[in-house]
Amino acid sequence: MTDTTEMRHPPRLSVIVPTMGSAHLPEIVERLLAEPVPAEIIVMVDAPDLDCGTLLPAFKGHARLRIVQNAVNIGLTRSLNRAVETARGEIIVRNDDDDIPAPDRLAKTLAFFDAHPDRDLVYAFATGRDEGSGAEWLIDGPVEDAAIKGKLLQRNFIVHSTLAFRKASLAPIDWYDATFRYAQDYDLYLRAIRQGLKFGCIPERLITRIYHDKSITVSRRRRQMLFSFAARLIHHAQADDQVRPWPTILAYAKLLLIPDWLRALRRRLGHGR
Repeated sequence: MTDTTEMRHPPRLSVIVPTMGSAHLPEIVERLLAEPVPAEIIVMVDAPDLDCGTLLPAFKGHARLRIVQNAVNIGLTRSLNRAVETARGEIIVRNDDDDIPAPDRLAKTLAFFDAHPDRDLVYAFATGRDEGSGAEWLIDGPVEDAAIKGKLLQRNFIVHSTLAFRKASLAPIDWYDATFRYAQDYDLYLRAIRQGLKFGCIPERLITRIYHDKSITVSRRRRQMLFSFAARLIHHAQADDQVRPWPTILAYAKLLLIPDWLRALRRRLGHGR
């Protein structure tokens, strides 16, 4: 594990950026460090053979940057939990290594939590961008707690990179469930609902999500969907809400039948995921 010099004061925010080495990583880190916000940036490297000394040379020794490298590949979910455990901030901010944050993403996140002390998890709107065509579209959703929960019981509409949460609020449910290799974010949201936690929304585009052939959302779509399906079924079973599983089963069956080429065409035309 390689860490930079400690910050003088405990940070309010800890930004977790899991990576295996992305071309967008330097731009993301530069944007995050440019904000005058009390935040530490934890780059969680799940690639034991990657030379971290050459990963971010322009930011070497920066007091707010920490690079943590796994000795062996442990996967995204366990890497996220390891990063959360080592984070010193009271608020955890997620940012994937190919999603570009807005220049004031951290400031607006911190301001929202300060203005809404009863909110445990907060997401924001995002811009979807197809890397090949450059087409863009809005990714949004409800803004009130009840509406957010209601929508999440239908589908996962939240871009994980827009998520921020209070570390202490999610500690009782142990953050991410390591059995979920994919869709760990959706499982987290559903468990948070069962725990009675409150959701909030920053109705602004604070992330640009880049869709490309190697992104998990594209390259592992069916696996991700099956894990998402499992999370929904577990939620129905655990929540004891007497909801019949057949609508959920039929909804996911329809999603699985949509061919990859059709999804790719829709993204190229700027019509969403």
